[in-house]
Amino acid sequence: MNQLNFPILDAHIHQWNPYTTPYSAARLVKAFGKYPKLMDKIVRFVKPKDLIETLGITQYALSPYLPFDYRVDSAGCSIDSVIHVEANWHHQKNFGLAEETKWIHHLPFNQQQLKLAGIVATADPRNKRFLDILKAHRDASPHFCGVRKMAAWHPDDGIHRWCDQPHLYTQKKFLKGFEHLAKMNLSFDAWGYSTQI
Repeated sequence: MNQLNFPILDAHIHQWNPYTTPYSAARLVKAFGKYPKLMDKIVRFVKPKDLIETLGITQYALSPYLPFDYRVDSAGCSIDSVIHVEANWHHQKNFGLAEETKWIHHLPFNQQQLKLAGIVATADPRNKRFLDILKAHRDASPHFCGVRKMAAWHPDDGIHRWCDQPHLYTQKKFLKGFEHLAKMNLSFDAWGYSTQI
């Protein structure tokens, strides 16, 4: 691969640590993390099949992935800056969401010669406290620059649904809350399946 002669901004990375933060598999990892084969079997038994098929090899989701790991994986590329996109923080209610923003803000990106250029957090525009949640994200880090709310939903229940209902982005309640993003000059990352476009 030829080395590019300009710095790269990676606009979509994920960081997580199920040992120290509230991700959905945190309890499982803390109990069985020293036994990865057993943990894989348990995950495949307790989690829905459609989710397991989406994840593929479970060890990646069940192991920490931090700035050092990202730097190792991107070796040979002149990555200068990164933008973290929310990674399914398990405290999904109200202000618990801002915990992920604060956690990401304090990760040691600079020790890996990386600049944290932005944090795309999560929040649901349908939430009546959406504006306050956006402000909590902003207070948690000056790198907060926008929101991603997943809308990936498929009528085939064998395909993992990342949203609680179809057509989320067209709902009046969603669009009303969405107005706050524009007023605060924040970005929005949409995510849906190709069948929804």
